[in-house]
Order: sequence, then structure tokens, then C-alpha cells
Amino acid sequence: MQKALFLFGLVALMFSAPACNKDCYNPSLEAEFSKKACPTDCPGVVGCDGKTYCNECEANRVGVAVDK
Repeated sequence: MQKALFLFGLVALMFSAPACNKDCYNPSLEAEFSKKACPTDCPGVVGCDGKTYCNECEANRVGVAVDK
């Protein structure tokens, strides 16, 4: 019974993870923003990788797009 619950939990976790993690990185976005100074405001935005960044500029600096 424990093994079945573990497997169910594992499958549920796999399907709940952000689907775009591997396809999310955009090297041209990173190249464009890597040298730019980002604003210091930090409202918090979520990138397509599911991680929270301070703002869109900070996410773009590491090659992550933000849904608007």
C-alpha cells in the first residue's frame, strides 16, 4: 500500500511541475539583457520556469521569459 501511494505521489509531482523548464531558457533574451541595468523595484514576477524573480528585467537577464 505504501509503495502504491509513493508511486501515485511521484506521478502527481511529475505532472504538477512546470512543463517549460527545459524549453524556457532563451539565450538571445539573456544576451540582450545581460549588460542592462535592471530597476530595483521588486514586485515579484514568475518566469516560465516557475521560479519567482524580482522583476521582469531580472528574469530576462538569466534568459527566462515572463508571461504578461
